[in-house]
Amino acid sequence: MKLVAEAQDQKEIEEHWRLLYVAMTRAEEHLFIGGALKPKQQGKELSERCWHLRVERALRQVRSVETEQGALVLDFKDEPKPSKQSDAIIESWAGPIPDWAAHTANEEVKPPRPLSPSRIEVADDEPNPPPTDFLRRAAVRGIRLHSLFERLPAVPPALRAQAADLWLQGSAGETDFAVRQEIVKTALSIIEQPDFADVFSPEALAEAPIAGLVDDRVVAGTVDRLLITDEEVHVIDFKTGRRTPSSADAVSRHYKAQMGAYAALLANIFPGKTVRASLLYTHGPVLIELPAEILSAYKPGFSDPQQELTDSG
Repeated sequence: MKLVAEAQDQKEIEEHWRLLYVAMTRAEEHLFIGGALKPKQQGKELSERCWHLRVERALRQVRSVETEQGALVLDFKDEPKPSKQSDAIIESWAGPIPDWAAHTANEEVKPPRPLSPSRIEVADDEPNPPPTDFLRRAAVRGIRLHSLFERLPAVPPALRAQAADLWLQGSAGETDFAVRQEIVKTALSIIEQPDFADVFSPEALAEAPIAGLVDDRVVAGTVDRLLITDEEVHVIDFKTGRRTPSSADAVSRHYKAQMGAYAALLANIFPGKTVRASLLYTHGPVLIELPAEILSAYKPGFSDPQQELTDSG
């Protein structure tokens, strides 16, 4: 324990002087170094770790330091600046000038932006009305549910309701008690439902970032829940809207494309494992698994490799 404490003390000392170095090397025109003494420090010698003391000692060894109203002033304005010509290293080229030196360099080709499955745009027959106050509140509610789904499974069941309410009130800033109670009740009813035990088990990863190649296209995103076993990989995405499809076929094409991209990526990351993809609709609540034929049909594929897709970041 003594060795650990000494190592920690040494680390703090090094950080103490590193901060002084950073402060003194960031000034562009003026650097003021001051200090304040507490009442009990009046009339006593300063600590050897005092920045002001150490800088003052250093300045007193410099001839150009002057005293102005009790302060030491070091001014570099009148010092001659080094000649750029004298300091430059001049090289001569002995051989013939290569052909490439006489031509403008080719413009660097920018790689296509990574595909973000959650932002895939597909032709869809579903109407997309302009956002109303109700839709905005629903979106905020969905974000808060997602946050609770991420945080609450790790909390002991008896403490989840209190922890959820405290998070909504403190971090989310929700002051309406009734709204908080409704969100907490919804979140707990889903997390603690036996049918979704695997989804919210300790083995499942929450907000798991994944990235890789699908047919030479970079795909990157963050999945709500990822459960990896010896035989399979199960990716789950939460949907908090009020509409719940009756079957996998009735799922929005946008969501099918999203999960198809995730499934294709995970199949490359975990070769040899079965990949499953499901959507958890919280309004049901119901877990809808998309069959392999749907995932395969919506695997990412673009005729134009430069197609731009809006990234989730």
